[in-house]
Amino acid sequence: MKKATPKSSQSHTTHSTASSDQRQRLLVALRKVGNEGLTTIQIREQLDIMMPAARVHELRWNYGYNIQAIPDHDYNAQGNHHSCKRYVLFSGRWDKVRRAA
Repeated sequence: MKKATPKSSQSHTTHSTASSDQRQRLLVALRKVGNEGLTTIQIREQLDIMMPAARVHELRWNYGYNIQAIPDHDYNAQGNHHSCKRYVLFSGRWDKVRRAA
């Protein structure tokens, strides 16, 4: 397993597409919102991360973060309703068991 905190390849700017910068932006945002979590749509539109599930997978399996994916619904910027996941960061390590909070 890698270090507990993924290192950024540069100062994590909003517009960087580097996976390490995206993981760092996602972690900062999940910590900030707490138990409210963020939906797939929010992560894409607010954090400029086009593949949130891939970044969550990396944070779980490579770094041990306990991020749960909870089924949810949200509206995108165009007003379209979508089924998606809400990602919530919990304390402790990822236990490799898929379960909602």
